[in-house]
Amino acid sequence: MTQNTDKILKENFLKTLEETDTIAEALELSAFPKIMLCSALLKDKTFQKNFDKIINLKLEIALIEAALKSKAAGILSFSLINRLPKKYNKSSKEQDKKQEAPSKIIYDGN
Repeated sequence: MTQNTDKILKENFLKTLEETDTIAEALELSAFPKIMLCSALLKDKTFQKNFDKIINLKLEIALIEAALKSKAAGILSFSLINRLPKKYNKSSKEQDKKQEAPSKIIYDGN
């Protein structure tokens, strides 16, 4: 495959991943070979960064939905702070100073 073909396949996979529920579904719909995904995640830092961004957003949404359904704000706060410390932990040294994020999320049930 040419570099241009690889780039198109990767972009198509990432777009499909944003729109689907699972990695397996995105692989199937985009016709992106699983072995190519593994290779791209190991060798292509830009692809890896974009993949991680999509997966982290999906996990963040899933955590929020699960916590809100169970009304478990403590679990949500703990999970988000540990999963995405740069975004949700103000005391983290690595947090971007420009981004304001809550250090604790409170769900009051209303």
